[in-house]
Amino acid sequence: MSDRGKTSASKKTKSTNPKHKLKATAQKELNILIQNLDLLKPVKKDWRYRIGEFLGQLILTVFAIILLGCYIWSITVVPPNTTLLGYEIGGKLAPNVYQQINVSIKDKIDNPITIKTPQGNILLTPEEIGMELDLPGTIKSIRKNSLVFFRSSVISTEIKPIIRINDDSLINALNPVSKQNTKAPIIATLDFQNGKVITTEAESGTKIDWEETKKSLSRSWLNETRTAEVVISYIPPAVSNEDVNKVRTNLADLAVAAPITLKIGSRNINIAPEVIGTALNFVANDGKLESKFDESVIINEISRLIPNIQPIASDAKFDFIGEKIVIIPAQDGISFKPGQLDAAFSPVFRQRENRVVNLDSAVIKPVITTESLDALGIKEQLSSFRQEFDYLPYREKNVAKAAEYMDGKILKPGEVYSMNETIKQRTVQNGYVKGIFIGEGGRFAFGLGGGVSIITAATWGAAFYAGLEAIEQRAHSILISRYTPGLEATVSWPRLDLKFRNNTNNNILIKAIPTRDSITISMYGQKVYDRITASFGEPYSLNNNIDRVISYDPNCLEQEPGPGFKINVTRQFWQLGTIVESENFFTSYKPSDEIICLKEGEVAPTQTPSPAPVTSGVPQPEPQS
Repeated sequence: MSDRGKTSASKKTKSTNPKHKLKATAQKELNILIQNLDLLKPVKKDWRYRIGEFLGQLILTVFAIILLGCYIWSITVVPPNTTLLGYEIGGKLAPNVYQQINVSIKDKIDNPITIKTPQGNILLTPEEIGMELDLPGTIKSIRKNSLVFFRSSVISTEIKPIIRINDDSLINALNPVSKQNTKAPIIATLDFQNGKVITTEAESGTKIDWEETKKSLSRSWLNETRTAEVVISYIPPAVSNEDVNKVRTNLADLAVAAPITLKIGSRNINIAPEVIGTALNFVANDGKLESKFDESVIINEISRLIPNIQPIASDAKFDFIGEKIVIIPAQDGISFKPGQLDAAFSPVFRQRENRVVNLDSAVIKPVITTESLDALGIKEQLSSFRQEFDYLPYREKNVAKAAEYMDGKILKPGEVYSMNETIKQRTVQNGYVKGIFIGEGGRFAFGLGGGVSIITAATWGAAFYAGLEAIEQRAHSILISRYTPGLEATVSWPRLDLKFRNNTNNNILIKAIPTRDSITISMYGQKVYDRITASFGEPYSLNNNIDRVISYDPNCLEQEPGPGFKINVTRQFWQLGTIVESENFFTSYKPSDEIICLKEGEVAPTQTPSPAPVTSGVPQPEPQS
């Protein structure tokens, strides 16, 4: 029980302390609030405060009444102590002033005015000039100007009259004077003549200063002298003599002091002062004399001093004259970007010594140099073979396209030439068209690249007489009359190719020249043998097993019959008039079937026996070299 009583007493003590604190705080805040309320109570004014307040209000009222009276006075009468054109007008009503002034100046207002001009005096009436005196405006301006109003109340004040002048009338009246005294300024100039600096003097321009002239007319119109002046203003030139002399000293004289040497690749040429003076021009721009460099003048001079100059480089190339081959040397190109010459010449213009401009950056080097072609060692023609054909558009097209791929090809020593790789797959994308070729079984067919065997045969003929090593070479399966028996070749993508190796120690150049109905393949290098010839054997193993085929196929291609046979061609290598080496090439031709194409309903012709071929039936070709 005792413990419980102690605990209760302790709790009671703790709970009473915060209540005492809250009462003290509330009492303090209440006292502060009472003090603030006392400040808001009205202050009791004594008799001195009330007298001061009354006097302040009285002064303000009197001052306002004075201002109001002055304003009423100013809008009814002219301020006192004022004069206009020398006449007293102060304290008078505006209408009286108008009457007084009009009477006073009636003898002056319409009289002519003497006007001085650079060419002499002239007389003009105020009406011609468009002049008039604005009395209402003058009086009104006095009333609006408080400073003039109060000043005139104390001291005598001369009022400036408002005189209006019509601009159009004035300009028209003084038009002859304006023409005589209007002159455009002439700028000082700088130019070159025969490489020497030539300058001209500047001159100021003149014109009438209309605002100052109007002021002169206004001042003199109603005065006793009545003499005004046309005021002439001077217009300074945009470029003065000082500007020109500065440019001459700092640039022009130095620019043509001596020739300028141009280094262009391996060439050094001199640009004379006369040419420099022609290229360098000076023009006025925004009040300054600026130099303008005409690069075309220098480019033309470079072209004159280097006659064969061209904007692009020329590669070295072979030229063919009959059986001879020569090298046309490579040539550097020279091309200038806009502003390139200006930037290169500008610093040199300002120096008397070391007047050299390096223009190597303008030189364009060829891809194929003269030295690189000469190093190939291609000196002479090794062989040339011409293959003719009956003209057909597809033959001309396909032969020319293959020749385009072949022409200029160079075979390195030991390199193998591939006809298929060189003339590419016969596709539309590669530029070939459809034509007739020998298909399966030795029968004519129609497809892309027909006729490329013509250039293939010519290529093998040229390789044969150049003494090149055969790697892969096959003749047509049947003999076609335009080819030399045993000395021809064909290709078929991708199975059949013509390949031969450059078995010499020198590079070989292939040249292909197509015409409408022929192709000539020539090979150039360095000869190993004096000459190479061919010996053609007699045909043997004749085969007359020829089939006769009747076809109603709309795509049928007719074909003449021909016997099959074999033939040997011997290649002979000559040195000092003696055959030092020989090589045999054996070729076997199959019989060519007779194919007759008929339309539906047509009857095949009666078969007549073909004459049996004989050993002399195959013509012997003339040897080529």
